[in-house]
Amino acid sequence: MSLSLDEIKRYSRQLVLPDFGSREQRRLKKSKVAVTGAGGLGCPISTYLTLAGVGRIDLIDMDRVDLTNLNRQFLYGPEDIDKVKAERAAEALTRINPEIEVNAINEKVTYDNAFDLLKGYDAVVDGTDNFPVRYAVNDACAVNKVPLFHGAVLMYEGRAMSIIPGETACFRCVFPEAPPAGMVPTCREAGVIGAMTGLIGSIQALETIRYLADQEIALKNTLLIINADTMSFDKIRLTRRENCTACGEKFVPKPVDEVCDTRIAATEGRS
Repeated sequence: MSLSLDEIKRYSRQLVLPDFGSREQRRLKKSKVAVTGAGGLGCPISTYLTLAGVGRIDLIDMDRVDLTNLNRQFLYGPEDIDKVKAERAAEALTRINPEIEVNAINEKVTYDNAFDLLKGYDAVVDGTDNFPVRYAVNDACAVNKVPLFHGAVLMYEGRAMSIIPGETACFRCVFPEAPPAGMVPTCREAGVIGAMTGLIGSIQALETIRYLADQEIALKNTLLIINADTMSFDKIRLTRRENCTACGEKFVPKPVDEVCDTRIAATEGRS
């Protein structure tokens, strides 16, 4: 798959990097990525994947734009209120880079459909905002052997980790069970600073881009925790669990109860 003259010019600033040339750009061009959630994390994730030249991006989100989204979800404006997020985001990203394919999938990710919905991708980047969906995405990627780039934001804290099936700990290795309903507040209750969603989403996108380009990534078996109050960046080393029900020797389905959906959101994704 070759690059056109327009593509060479468009991506020239990354093509001149000493370890990033036409080979790496062609790898991005032929890649197919799913982004689950088109909200606070999904906006920066999908924007930077688009700007980098990832050939196909599928945005999966069933929500509509709300006025409360506009302080951080920068792909939308007042004119988009009550419109389907995935569709409006896909239109905006296509205007930004018409060289790539961006598809809107107006569908809710569930434990029942995630395994088929997230099959066949080169990577999945998770911008969801609740535990039932997050565990569904993790388990589906573990079964389908699809790399998963996780992020989470609440208040002034953000987290990110990169999950490579068969090589690294998965989300369920680190957090085998979802917390009880009500233990973790939602962003509606506790709040979220918009710039933190941009920071974590950009880190997720960067790790994804480097992985697709066959470059070394930094967050394998590592949980990055960023605290904006102190501007601290901490890394926690992770270990894959052989008895993990998602990525261990034997897969055991463990859906998280959907009734927790409105109470235990721990990421700023779609809401």
